[in-house]
Amino acid sequence: MYLCNETITVFNASYDADTGYDVYTGTVVTGASWHCGIESTVDTSGLKAANKFTIRIPEGADFSGKAYADPVAYAGGDPASLFTLQNGDIIVKGEVTETSSKPADLLKNYESFTILGVTDNRRAKAPHWKVVGA
Repeated sequence: MYLCNETITVFNASYDADTGYDVYTGTVVTGASWHCGIESTVDTSGLKAANKFTIRIPEGADFSGKAYADPVAYAGGDPASLFTLQNGDIIVKGEVTETSSKPADLLKNYESFTILGVTDNRRAKAPHWKVVGA
Protein backbone atom coordinates (compact mmCIF):
# COMPACT_ATOMS: atom_id res chain seq x y z
CA MET A 1 0.00 0.00 0.00
CA TYR A 2 1.28 3.45 -0.95
CA LEU A 3 2.91 5.72 1.70
CA CYS A 4 2.53 3.32 4.60
CA ASN A 5 5.66 4.48 6.36
CA GLU A 6 4.31 5.78 9.68
CA THR A 7 4.51 4.26 13.13
CA ILE A 8 1.37 4.53 15.26
CA THR A 9 0.32 3.23 18.65
CA VAL A 10 -3.19 1.84 19.10
CA PHE A 11 -4.53 2.06 22.66
CA ASN A 12 -7.31 -0.44 23.37
CA ALA A 13 -9.57 -0.27 26.42
CA SER A 14 -10.21 -3.41 28.42
CA TYR A 15 -12.22 -3.67 31.59
CA ASP A 16 -10.32 -4.40 34.82
CA ALA A 17 -12.74 -6.19 37.17
CA ASP A 18 -10.47 -5.57 40.19
CA THR A 19 -10.55 -1.78 39.88
CA GLY A 20 -13.84 -1.37 38.00
CA TYR A 21 -12.15 0.85 35.40
CA ASP A 22 -10.95 0.49 31.83
CA VAL A 23 -7.22 -0.05 31.36
CA TYR A 24 -5.61 1.07 28.10
CA THR A 25 -3.01 -1.19 26.51
CA GLY A 26 -0.85 0.05 23.64
CA THR A 27 0.17 -1.79 20.48
CA VAL A 28 2.87 -0.26 18.29
CA VAL A 29 2.08 -0.66 14.58
CA THR A 30 4.79 -0.01 12.00
CA GLY A 31 3.84 0.50 8.36
CA ALA A 32 0.60 2.50 8.49
CA SER A 33 -0.49 5.64 6.66
CA TRP A 34 -1.55 8.79 8.55
CA HIS A 35 -3.59 11.63 7.07
CA CYS A 36 -5.10 14.61 8.85
CA GLY A 37 -7.48 17.00 7.13
CA ILE A 38 -9.92 19.70 8.17
CA GLU A 39 -13.68 19.14 8.05
CA SER A 40 -16.00 22.12 8.37
CA THR A 41 -19.70 22.73 8.61
CA VAL A 42 -22.00 25.72 8.97
CA ASP A 43 -24.99 25.73 11.29
CA THR A 44 -27.10 28.36 13.03
CA SER A 45 -24.29 29.18 15.46
CA GLY A 46 -21.72 29.75 12.70
CA LEU A 47 -18.77 28.01 11.08
CA LYS A 48 -17.29 25.00 12.88
CA ALA A 49 -14.12 23.13 11.95
CA ALA A 50 -12.35 20.07 13.32
CA ASN A 51 -9.47 17.78 12.42
CA LYS A 52 -10.46 14.56 10.68
CA PHE A 53 -7.91 11.76 10.84
CA THR A 54 -7.79 8.89 8.35
CA ILE A 55 -5.44 5.99 9.00
CA ARG A 56 -4.90 2.98 6.77
CA ILE A 57 -3.26 -0.09 8.26
CA PRO A 58 -2.21 -2.77 5.76
CA GLU A 59 -2.89 -6.34 6.79
CA GLY A 60 0.84 -7.01 6.46
CA ALA A 61 1.96 -4.22 8.84
CA ASP A 62 4.13 -5.05 11.86
CA PHE A 63 1.90 -5.36 14.95
CA SER A 64 4.73 -5.89 17.47
CA GLY A 65 4.06 -9.61 17.67
CA LYS A 66 0.34 -9.22 18.40
CA ALA A 67 -2.55 -10.56 16.36
CA TYR A 68 -5.65 -8.64 15.29
CA ALA A 69 -8.93 -9.72 16.90
CA ASP A 70 -12.39 -8.31 16.24
CA PRO A 71 -13.76 -6.29 19.20
CA VAL A 72 -15.85 -9.20 20.57
CA ALA A 73 -12.92 -11.64 20.51
CA TYR A 74 -10.62 -8.98 21.98
CA ALA A 75 -12.95 -8.45 24.94
CA GLY A 76 -12.55 -12.10 25.94
CA GLY A 77 -8.89 -12.40 24.99
CA ASP A 78 -5.46 -11.45 26.32
CA PRO A 79 -4.47 -7.81 25.63
CA ALA A 80 -0.80 -8.87 25.81
CA SER A 81 -1.15 -10.91 22.63
CA LEU A 82 -4.10 -9.24 20.83
CA PHE A 83 -5.16 -5.80 19.63
CA THR A 84 -8.33 -4.51 18.00
CA LEU A 85 -9.72 -1.45 16.24
CA GLN A 86 -12.97 -0.21 17.75
CA ASN A 87 -14.85 3.02 18.33
CA GLY A 88 -13.71 4.89 21.43
CA ASP A 89 -10.14 3.60 21.41
CA ILE A 90 -7.23 5.97 20.78
CA ILE A 91 -4.53 6.11 18.11
CA VAL A 92 -1.33 8.10 18.65
CA LYS A 93 1.10 9.10 15.92
CA GLY A 94 4.48 7.58 16.70
CA GLU A 95 5.67 4.97 19.16
CA VAL A 96 4.43 5.33 22.73
CA THR A 97 5.84 2.89 25.27
CA GLU A 98 3.75 3.91 28.28
CA THR A 99 2.01 0.79 29.54
CA SER A 100 -1.09 2.24 31.20
CA SER A 101 -2.20 5.60 29.91
CA LYS A 102 -5.27 7.66 30.59
CA PRO A 103 -7.17 8.70 27.45
CA ALA A 104 -7.15 12.37 28.45
CA ASP A 105 -3.34 12.32 28.83
CA LEU A 106 -2.86 10.64 25.45
CA LEU A 107 -5.12 13.15 23.69
CA LYS A 108 -3.43 16.08 25.45
CA ASN A 109 0.24 15.07 25.16
CA TYR A 110 0.44 13.49 21.70
CA GLU A 111 -0.81 13.97 18.17
CA SER A 112 -3.73 11.57 18.58
CA PHE A 113 -7.42 10.99 18.06
CA THR A 114 -10.36 8.91 19.20
CA ILE A 115 -11.59 6.25 16.79
CA LEU A 116 -15.05 7.05 15.38
CA GLY A 117 -15.27 4.37 12.68
CA VAL A 118 -13.46 1.36 11.27
CA THR A 119 -13.85 -0.20 7.84
CA ASP A 120 -12.46 -3.70 7.27
CA ASN A 121 -11.10 -3.69 3.72
CA ARG A 122 -9.17 -6.95 3.97
CA ARG A 123 -11.01 -8.31 0.89
CA ALA A 124 -9.74 -5.44 -1.25
CA LYS A 125 -6.91 -5.65 -3.77
CA ALA A 126 -4.65 -4.09 -1.12
CA PRO A 127 -5.99 -5.62 2.15
CA HIS A 128 -6.16 -3.07 4.98
CA TRP A 129 -8.24 -1.47 7.73
CA LYS A 130 -9.41 2.12 7.31
CA VAL A 131 -9.80 4.01 10.58
CA VAL A 132 -11.33 7.49 10.90
CA GLY A 133 -11.57 9.71 13.92
CA ALA A 134 -11.40 13.14 15.44
